[in-house]
Amino acid sequence: MTRRILIIEDTPTIAKVQKHIAVSSGYAADIASSLAEATALISQNHYFCAVVDFILPDAPNGEAIPCAIEAEIPTIVMTGNLDSQTREIVEKYPIIDYITKENKQAYQYLKRQLQRLPRNESVQVLVVDDSRQTRRYVSGLLERHKYQVLEAGDGQEGLDVLQKHPDISVIITDNEMPIMSGVELCGEIRRLYSNDDKAIIGISGSHTSHLSARFLKNGANDYLRKPFNAEEFYCRLSQNVDMLDNIATIRLQANTDYLTKLPNRRYFFEQTTKALKLRAIQKQNSTLAMIDIDHFKSINDQYGHDAGDDVLSALALTFNKFFEHDLEARLGGEEFAIFFQQGSIEDNLNQLELFRQYLDSNSVSLTPHKIHFTISIGFVSMVEQKIDALLKAADVKLYDAKEQGRNRIIH
Repeated sequence: MTRRILIIEDTPTIAKVQKHIAVSSGYAADIASSLAEATALISQNHYFCAVVDFILPDAPNGEAIPCAIEAEIPTIVMTGNLDSQTREIVEKYPIIDYITKENKQAYQYLKRQLQRLPRNESVQVLVVDDSRQTRRYVSGLLERHKYQVLEAGDGQEGLDVLQKHPDISVIITDNEMPIMSGVELCGEIRRLYSNDDKAIIGISGSHTSHLSARFLKNGANDYLRKPFNAEEFYCRLSQNVDMLDNIATIRLQANTDYLTKLPNRRYFFEQTTKALKLRAIQKQNSTLAMIDIDHFKSINDQYGHDAGDDVLSALALTFNKFFEHDLEARLGGEEFAIFFQQGSIEDNLNQLELFRQYLDSNSVSLTPHKIHFTISIGFVSMVEQKIDALLKAADVKLYDAKEQGRNRIIH
């Protein structure tokens, strides 16, 4: 569902720029040029967030801000001048942010904020503090920005919550707590998770000069002294979540085949090596299939390489339908592999046969060029610690499938 944003701005050129930013960020945008228009639109629609001008013809002193806040719309305030009096009025309200219309950078910042808000809905943040009042204050700040918030009253409870919710991305922890301090909690978290997996922000009301360094040396990514400024809190939090996002993007690019979006050879080897060792210790078979598109060179020669790419992409999408719970990868060229995570040998073979038959019957409808293509499959199941050996055994079976006429499974 497309998220809807309300832009309350009386200058047409600025409203047009804001709407362009919102639409390019995936929103559907409504514009109100006055408080009266905004009130009417709010009564008719549900808004994911709002961008509100401080001065309007019928609301010269920021009256549009409480209008949006009282409708429970997360609000970003934009103003041409943020003097001390304006800032005092703006900061009375639980807004997301305020931005001055100073230059192009202000609108780039607005775009980043609008892009972050939908992302934040899937980001889990753990707040650890023995003061219930402080926990609720920090949690309230986070909820304004649409983060998923969990709470813990001390370090040990924080570790327990983290174990139950391993998808937590950010931990915000006080230092002065019973049972386990925030600095000790940092050390325990870093024993389990790297900086690439989770960000930690330490907070404390202590004036001890070296506490920030202790937090950082024990694995924290950042530190804030209480009472902290909400604006600085949001900036530091966003930077840490952005950092985790950037790392995840780099990981994805390093582990994903650019064309098919399947895992690549590197990732396949990394993941299967771990599983093979565990299964070999337990004397369990590891089951793998190698798959090759029949006569792929002829497809490229007859239809062109773009058509060949379409065939590879179509095959990848079909993998996702048939082998949702298994590890598939493009090993290179027209060669693919499946490492089975579950099911018996018979179940895996039956699924592969259904997959082969589906492609034989439906491949013409899978690409714009209406190309009929088939696959050959080599299948093995054995106790083996090394992925190279397992792939070699499957490759022998794949060669036999080619030799025996293609479009078949040999096991």
